[in-house]
Amino acid sequence: MRSDIIKKGLERAPHRSLLRATGSIESEADFDKPFIAICNSYTDCIPGHAHLDEVGALMKHLVRRAGGVPFVFNTIGIDDGIAMGHSGMKYSLPSRELIADCVESMVKAHCFDGMVCIPNCDKIIPGMLMAAMRLNIPTIFVSGGPMAAGIAEQRATHADLAAHLQPASKESDLISVFKGVGELQTGRISEEQLKKLEQTACPTCGSCSGMFTANSMNCLCEALGMALPGNGTILAVSKEREALYERAARAILRLVAQDLKPRDIATLEAFDNAFMLDMAMGGSTNTVLHALAVAREAGVAYDVRRIDEISRRVPCLCKVSPSSGYHIQDVHRAGGIHTILGELKRAGLLHLDCKTVTGKTLGENIDEWDVRSDKCTPWAKAARVSGASAIVVDPNDKLGPAARTASGNLAPKPLLFFPADPRALTLWRLAAAFNVSDAATVACLFAPDGQLRVDADLTWKGPAEIEAGLKAKFDEFKGLVRAELGTLNGTPVLLLWRYEGGQKKLACLLRVPKFRQTWLISRAYYEYRDSLLKEVVASGLMPYDPAFRFDPQDCIRTPATAYSPDGGLAILYGQLAPEGSVVKTAGISEAFKQNCGPGFVFEGPCVIFESQEEACAGILAGQVKPGDVVVIRNEGPRGGPGMQEMLSPTSYIVGMGLGDKCALITDGRFSGGTAGACIGHVSPEAAEGGPIGLLRPGDRVRIDFPNRRMDILVPEAELAERRTTWLPVQRELTGWLARYCKLVTNASQGAVLQA
Repeated sequence: MRSDIIKKGLERAPHRSLLRATGSIESEADFDKPFIAICNSYTDCIPGHAHLDEVGALMKHLVRRAGGVPFVFNTIGIDDGIAMGHSGMKYSLPSRELIADCVESMVKAHCFDGMVCIPNCDKIIPGMLMAAMRLNIPTIFVSGGPMAAGIAEQRATHADLAAHLQPASKESDLISVFKGVGELQTGRISEEQLKKLEQTACPTCGSCSGMFTANSMNCLCEALGMALPGNGTILAVSKEREALYERAARAILRLVAQDLKPRDIATLEAFDNAFMLDMAMGGSTNTVLHALAVAREAGVAYDVRRIDEISRRVPCLCKVSPSSGYHIQDVHRAGGIHTILGELKRAGLLHLDCKTVTGKTLGENIDEWDVRSDKCTPWAKAARVSGASAIVVDPNDKLGPAARTASGNLAPKPLLFFPADPRALTLWRLAAAFNVSDAATVACLFAPDGQLRVDADLTWKGPAEIEAGLKAKFDEFKGLVRAELGTLNGTPVLLLWRYEGGQKKLACLLRVPKFRQTWLISRAYYEYRDSLLKEVVASGLMPYDPAFRFDPQDCIRTPATAYSPDGGLAILYGQLAPEGSVVKTAGISEAFKQNCGPGFVFEGPCVIFESQEEACAGILAGQVKPGDVVVIRNEGPRGGPGMQEMLSPTSYIVGMGLGDKCALITDGRFSGGTAGACIGHVSPEAAEGGPIGLLRPGDRVRIDFPNRRMDILVPEAELAERRTTWLPVQRELTGWLARYCKLVTNASQGAVLQA
């Protein structure tokens, strides 16, 4: 084992002495076990990471239970949303390099045998991926999970059901709040309405709920083969997430035993698979920047031209916020990432033989986890429903689905109830399916010879009989009987509540006395005895999916019903971007296309801003008019420095009613939450003398989306003259940003640091 370097031999006695002092060595036998690094990224500064201290502690327990010796360390993390719109955003992209370097340093210095990476947001995921490729030791990624969508409004569907259990009629997310700032500026909403958005848009811990950068990268990890199915879409506050952690702990020990390493998995073909998923799901434009950097660390020659070729032949099958009203939990409810991959498999597009951290090929994973596959497993079918469910919360509970531990840490409430216990997890799955009246999913939790005793005279035997019986019961219940986890004599059970007049009354319990190691129920029964109904302790954990009535075939489409025959991302070249630029075509509205006129070509005069701050002030001051091409330059990796995300200016444009009437071009980048005709990563950037730096106010720019070109409608002779007098913008820099500026490459090369 690699760790033998620090733990074997007489000369390593001092090393072993120090290892004992850490408290991680519980017996002499531990020196014969694999040492597993748990690379966590807990910080209170990011909602996607605020709960990861408790997740890391759980992973530590699970890795030890699986046969390893765990050691936890943490990386830094910057919240892009909180850093947005001020100078703090300049540090976001550079933090990716710091994270990669720090993970490399920790693992190299301590000679670990394997690594579990627990990222969740923005730069932390690619930073850890870059380090994993450099280190090339067995590694698995398991993120903290996505945030549930905010519930802006609920509609009353049944008078007897409590108000907080009614389905959502309008959802919201972080982008709703950014847009709200622009809407307030134009008088379209009031300060009170903006305040309500602020309070409801981000209801739980987890990575923001749309297909923004964090969730895009977590989903890509599944297609790349570095994460288990479900990694990108199971909600952070669903108990189903704990099943993912448990599987990851077992998987890392298998990977170490097999010596299956990141560079064995992340091949050229695997990166193709990741980008095919990216095109199909309309991921963040930042995935291009990050995946190029990860490929470079993996020793894989990959460039934007290959990405462009993929985007021309892969259809856009899924649109998620900000490109539609769907959110990540909707994608999970529709079948998750492996169902999108299943559609690509049926279209003959994927490399199915690529290895993955499951120990199986990508094709085998798809067979098991694509809910439209005949080979889909009961586990995957149950996880589809369970992973999209958060919990019902008291409207007065400010922490919502989270809670404080005794040490003051934030944790999802389900994580505090029998953590990663198979019986408790199975009951959560059963309750989640019960609460959306899904008899088929409840039935698949039972073994082939499983039994459910309804009363003294009636027992349903086998999944088919259980499903049929429950269908009839659900028709009778009309959604007014709901399941909640609880405890009876130290054992997890389900409480079944009947609602009437908005109030609930305990009807009975559901107990599972016989349970198999395969996580299938052998025998369960309803318990009606009053004495036990009085003894049971309710946990407050009632799985709740606010939008379970929707069309999964619309959320995840087939190639025949695709949004477009080409991908949700496109690479644009031309006179303005000789080395390429990126646009999220999935986020361009039909109204904008109509405003372009025939041919989907947009042409207009430039309104130029030399920084994001200048752009925000100018947009809110009314300097941008319909038909303009907004240019924000000197915001590239070197020019910014740090390549700030442009979520604030794009949200202001949309909020002021200009989103369908203007285009925006920058050598910086956009948030994954950006929608509209927003073209970023223009290379070469202005700071290195790129053509974007030669533009002057009023110059006309033509954007030809079908032919993927951006051109400056100025004579070449005039541009050549301007080039002779061009001077780069000088910014006063100190510290890390000064060093970063000297070493960073442009976006077409992944904004990596030169050696």
